[in-house]
Amino acid sequence: MTEIIVEYRVGTAKVTITKDAEGSFQYIVREQEVEDVRKEIRKNIEVIIMGSEGSGNDMYSLVKTAIRLLKMRKKRKLPEANVAYAFRKELKYKKLQVLIDDPHVEDISIVGPGNVWVRHSYIVSRNPQADYIKTNIVLKDMFEFLEYMNLFAEKAGKLISRATPIIDANLPESDGGHRIHLVHPDIADGKGEIVIRKKKSSTLVRVKELVSNGMLTRDIVLLLQDIIMKRGSILIVGPPGSGKTTLLRAILYDLIPRDWKVAIIEDTPEIDPPQGSCWVRYVTPMYRITNGGSIEFDQMTLTKAALRSSVNRFIVIGETRGAEARVLVQAMNMGMGGLTTFHGGSAEEAIMRLTSPPINLTAQQVAMFNLIVTLNYVVENGLRRAVVAIDEPIYDKDEDSVVLNNIYEYGENATYDILLSRLQKISGVNLSKSAVNLYAKVNKARR
Repeated sequence: MTEIIVEYRVGTAKVTITKDAEGSFQYIVREQEVEDVRKEIRKNIEVIIMGSEGSGNDMYSLVKTAIRLLKMRKKRKLPEANVAYAFRKELKYKKLQVLIDDPHVEDISIVGPGNVWVRHSYIVSRNPQADYIKTNIVLKDMFEFLEYMNLFAEKAGKLISRATPIIDANLPESDGGHRIHLVHPDIADGKGEIVIRKKKSSTLVRVKELVSNGMLTRDIVLLLQDIIMKRGSILIVGPPGSGKTTLLRAILYDLIPRDWKVAIIEDTPEIDPPQGSCWVRYVTPMYRITNGGSIEFDQMTLTKAALRSSVNRFIVIGETRGAEARVLVQAMNMGMGGLTTFHGGSAEEAIMRLTSPPINLTAQQVAMFNLIVTLNYVVENGLRRAVVAIDEPIYDKDEDSVVLNNIYEYGENATYDILLSRLQKISGVNLSKSAVNLYAKVNKARR
C-alpha cells in the first residue's frame, strides 16, 4: 500500500511525496498540461518570436502570442499562468525546472539516462536515515542526458568535453547560484553524472528563533558568546541536514560584532557578509587557465590568502573537509578565532577523522578548538534538530591524545554559570553579567 507523505505545489506543478510498503520514498511531479505546452512552445518557438514582433519580444508579449497560437492549434484556451511557466521551463531548465524551483529539494543527482534523484529536506528532517529519493522525472536516453549536461555547462559559462571532462561551477545568481558538478561519460563508466547542489535559502534564522524552537538554550548562547568574545574557536559537528550551517550563520550574524574583520571561506556561497560590515567572503573557483594548464584554488588556498590580508579577528570556513583545517589551526595559533562545520555523528568521530588522512591534524592541534558543538536529530514532540552535546577537547600530553571534557548533554537544565564552571581552558571568571548585557544589546539592535 502506498502512503502519501506530503503534497504541495511548485509553480503550476503538483508535487506528491509517497512511501511504499517497503519504506521507499518517491517524489512525483504532476504537470502534464504544462509539459505538453512546453513541448509545443519548443516546436514553434520561431513562429512565436516572429508573431510577437512589433509588440516587443518581452516575456508578456511572447506569452500572449503563444496563447493565441496554442488556442488555434489545440482549439481551446490555456491558462496564462500555465503558458508563462511553460515558457520559463523552456528558456531555463526544462523538465528539471520544478526541481530547481522546489525550496524543499536540497540536491539533485542524475547518473546517465533514467530517473532523476533528489535529496528532500522534508523527508530527511523526519527520517535521518533517508538520503536521495527517486523522482518520476526521467531522462529517456543518452542524447537527452547529454543535452542537459551541455545545458547546465552553458548556463554556467563552461564547456564540458573530453578535454575538460569534469566541471565544477555555479549557475547564474538569477537562477539561484546553485553549484553544479558535471562528469563526462568517458570517465563516469560511460554514463556521466550531473549533480546540482542547491544554494540554501538566504532567509536568515536568528539565534532567538533557534532558542524558541529548541535547537539550543539561552544559556548555551551565552556560553558561545563568551568563547567568541575571547576569540575562541568552535567546531560545529553533525550529520547532513542537522542544522550545522543554520547554527553557524546565526552565530555569525547575532554573536560576532560587525566591526570585527571577518573572512568567510566557502566552497558553495551560502553565507552573505552583513550589509555595512567590513567582512569579506572568498568562494572557491574550480580553476583558472594559465599557459594551457590549470591551477586549482581550493579552500586551503583561500584560507592562506585570508591570513595574508588584514583579517585579524575571525576566520570562518563554511565546511571543513580537508587540508584547510590545518590553515584554520594556524590562524587559531596566531590568536584569531575560528568557526567551522564538520560532518560527523559525534565529537569522538570528528576527532578521529580530523587526526586521520587526509586531514592529519595532531592531537595538540585538535585541542586548539575551544568547543565542539554536536547537532543531531532528537525525538521529542516529533523529530527535530538540537544541540545534543558540547565538549571541550583537552590535550593529554602523556598519551598524546585528545580527552573530551563534557560541558553539556541534551536534556539537562544547565545554567550559564554551570556551563562556564565546567570549562578548563577558558578562565573561570564569571562573565555572565557582561555576556547577558552584550547578548541583549546585540539582539535589540538587530531585531
